[in-house]
Amino acid sequence: MKYQKRQSRVGPGIFAILAAVVAWSHPAASHHSFSALQTPEGEDAVYAFEGTVRAFRILNPHGALIIDTVDEAGTSDTWLIELSPAAQLAREGWHDDIIAPGDAVTVSIFPAVTPNRARLRALQIPGEAEGEPAQLLVSYGIRGDTPIMRRLRERLPVCGTIDSSFQRTECFLINAETSAALAEEFPGTMGYVIP
Repeated sequence: MKYQKRQSRVGPGIFAILAAVVAWSHPAASHHSFSALQTPEGEDAVYAFEGTVRAFRILNPHGALIIDTVDEAGTSDTWLIELSPAAQLAREGWHDDIIAPGDAVTVSIFPAVTPNRARLRALQIPGEAEGEPAQLLVSYGIRGDTPIMRRLRERLPVCGTIDSSFQRTECFLINAETSAALAEEFPGTMGYVIP
């Protein structure tokens, strides 16, 4: 599915954005208040797009990933993407340096009804050096014995930096050759994680 532009309500300051994630996911309804945008068929919508990391924080009640992106019309947009709570991310092997501001990433998200807010579905982080494989971190809505996970497990080696025993996030390695093969087999931005 192509990225669709929606009205942005995210302010320019990073602290304002981080304050928004805390306010958005607080207090008692933090884990159960996420209202996903629905397709006309009544299913959770899934968006995938490329962007640049503005901020990444492991915090409570949810980690936050802020991505700046530009749509096909050249319009800039900012997304606030919810992750798991800090303790869960730390147990799995996430750390503050896994992503840095300025990193070019590709994300697949479940957009919320609230504009420019989402829950992470999958995140592809480029290799640290040219020629190194990218890491694909797979999260909400894909885990378990699903067709998407079977597809990924058949085609990709695990990265070994994320503890998948918690069944929350799995990490795979994607090199240029595998990426090209996946794009041909499953067209579109991150088509291999789209149902």
